[in-house]
Amino acid sequence: MSKENKEIYEFGPYRLDVGEHLFERTDGIANDSLPEKAFQTLVVLIRNRGRLVTKNELIEAVWRDAIVEENNLDKSIHAIRNALKDRPTEQKYIKTVRKHGYRFVADVKNLEDAESDEADRSTIRNIQHSSHITDASVQATNGHVDGQESPLAESTPRSQWLKIVAAIVITFVVAVGVWFVSESWRSAKLSETESAGSGRSPAYDLYVRGKVKVASENLEDTEAAIALLEQAIAIDPDFAEAHAQLARGYNTMAFKYSSDAERKRYHENAEVEIEKALALNPNLAEAHFARGLILWSNTRGFPHEKAIESYKRSLALSPNLDETHHQLSLVYSHIGLLDEAEQSVNRALEINPNNTLARFRAGVYSEYKGNFEEAISVFKTIPRDFTPLLIDRSMAEALIQVGRMQEADRIAEEYLAKFPKDEGGSFTSVKALLLAKAGRQDEAVQAIARAEEIGNGFGHFHHTAYNIASAYAALGRSDEAVRWLENAADTGFPNYPYFEIDPNLESIRHSQKYIEFMAKLRIQWLHFKKFAEA
Repeated sequence: MSKENKEIYEFGPYRLDVGEHLFERTDGIANDSLPEKAFQTLVVLIRNRGRLVTKNELIEAVWRDAIVEENNLDKSIHAIRNALKDRPTEQKYIKTVRKHGYRFVADVKNLEDAESDEADRSTIRNIQHSSHITDASVQATNGHVDGQESPLAESTPRSQWLKIVAAIVITFVVAVGVWFVSESWRSAKLSETESAGSGRSPAYDLYVRGKVKVASENLEDTEAAIALLEQAIAIDPDFAEAHAQLARGYNTMAFKYSSDAERKRYHENAEVEIEKALALNPNLAEAHFARGLILWSNTRGFPHEKAIESYKRSLALSPNLDETHHQLSLVYSHIGLLDEAEQSVNRALEINPNNTLARFRAGVYSEYKGNFEEAISVFKTIPRDFTPLLIDRSMAEALIQVGRMQEADRIAEEYLAKFPKDEGGSFTSVKALLLAKAGRQDEAVQAIARAEEIGNGFGHFHHTAYNIASAYAALGRSDEAVRWLENAADTGFPNYPYFEIDPNLESIRHSQKYIEFMAKLRIQWLHFKKFAEA
């Protein structure tokens, strides 16, 4: 490779050879490789060292015409810091300018400066030589014959201007030629390295595996995700994204699979991880997403509006996070904003058609609108073992609505045989509803008591409470039914439109307590609609 094509920088114990696409330590110690986009990001920062490079500049320079989110840039910066052992709390190499961008602050030595200077001097000598040749030509045209100088040429301003113009033209031609060759070579080299792929750090691999597992929300995968993400953070304590996903894992354990002291411990762990993630990166969309999850919990009393604000903040930072759209739809559905829920879940599926839980939730929202057969069709497309607690319960509830009691009972019995603890009392409450509709009053009341006993304290108990209300309605006990509807609404499920059309509640529609309760619930629902539209 010719000297003109070299671009080598040294800073601290590191060397970056842009042309050869090498990033290495000068002391011989092995270092982490950089992903391709992280390498390009580092090149841009070093070329612009000492000045603020905005996030938009970096995205345009590295991703060019691709449509990407700031999250991609955040991951590249994290990979660079990880490779440089540059903790965000120290920022020896890359300084974060919050809400704006980054500045490369370390001293940089350009190893090609001397060679470039020599090349410049050589170019000047060549230009001067060319200028002499041009001079001779100019002199000849002005009466220089056989080396004799013309007094006219000596005194003519036109001669001097021709010399200057010739030198400028030659300088320009040489400079353009060097630039063209250099850029052509670099473009070819970049294309070559783009297709070669790049290595990942062990922490990043653990993070990706954990992120995939935590999204399923079933017990086995959630526990595995927590273990993977804890390992990632042990390797890299400053991995903000891993802290955010670990918070999600802890929150799932607190919300779905724990009660009382254990729930409190998991929730506290989730809170700690969120604070760490946001301290490392206040503008991390994943962290604001996870904060929304933690806010929308029974431990926090289901502050629906605060959770919505957190999800919207996440989407403002990264509009194409399918899981944020999905979880936002879940909050909307619970407070009866069913059109908004459908819009959000459809957006999640546009971004990621393989989001299984989002596809499942689309079926749930059809159920809440009274389209029970449509909901059943959707549920049939979801593997039952993906998240049995959610899939089987919703399928059983929809089957009850269309009168397929035996199928619903079989699903409930199969679940209880496999998971006898029945966290949250979900399937015990389904059994209570089935028994009540079958006229088996004593058994239904016993199942209600059992569901309440084992379900209290779990995040999703509001669905159990709703099934208990439906069971009491089937038994004709309207006062108890309304009391449990109030419980469901107060603990996270004030779904006014569904309460209004659910066939299971038909027998209590004329109850004065039901009418008064629904009037209050409607006022709250209208408030939520106004808030969501703001």
